[in-house]
Amino acid sequence: MKTILTVQHTEAEHHLSGHCGSRHEWTLTERGLETAFRIGVWLKEEIGGQSCRMYVSPQLRTRQTAEEINRSLDLTPVFCDELRECDAGEGCGMPMDWYRANKTPRGTGFDPDYKPFPSAESDRELWERVEPFFREIMENGEENILVVSHGVTLSFLQSMLAGQQVEDREKFRFRGKSGSVSKFTVSDDGQITAAYVNRVIE
Repeated sequence: MKTILTVQHTEAEHHLSGHCGSRHEWTLTERGLETAFRIGVWLKEEIGGQSCRMYVSPQLRTRQTAEEINRSLDLTPVFCDELRECDAGEGCGMPMDWYRANKTPRGTGFDPDYKPFPSAESDRELWERVEPFFREIMENGEENILVVSHGVTLSFLQSMLAGQQVEDREKFRFRGKSGSVSKFTVSDDGQITAAYVNRVIE
């Protein structure tokens, strides 16, 4: 049996300022730091003293989230570039009003190769970036895994855990809030069960 827990980073500055998060380096707010600490306390009970491997996006807001969680768990984070947030290209760090006014309009229907800006990452490119990480955590011998990442990136990882392909995101996709926690279990015969998805820890 394998358990995979995911944590979306907690409240960061761009959530309040109305800017695009993406690859820009935003710090957590005081509320975000407090929430991340509470998540760590909650996860300590959830994991129950079992050994656990922590994988973290190397961006500042996810590193800060992991640091606060580790005040309770004391895990050694493994930083993975595959877990960085979706690259918004020229939209990175820009006000969302500017982002919406300047992005390339979408065509009709779902296009996994659509990019809002020339140097941005498409859905297909993000899928191909995250998929090797998904395969690694599914195939390695670790029984308990904790992933700290970003909203869009985690939604793709969750889609993979649900058995989807990138084209399936036209009809069904996950969306979490900052600080939300998800838990998936993988049985010895490979069956994946979602115990809870994007749960907000109060």
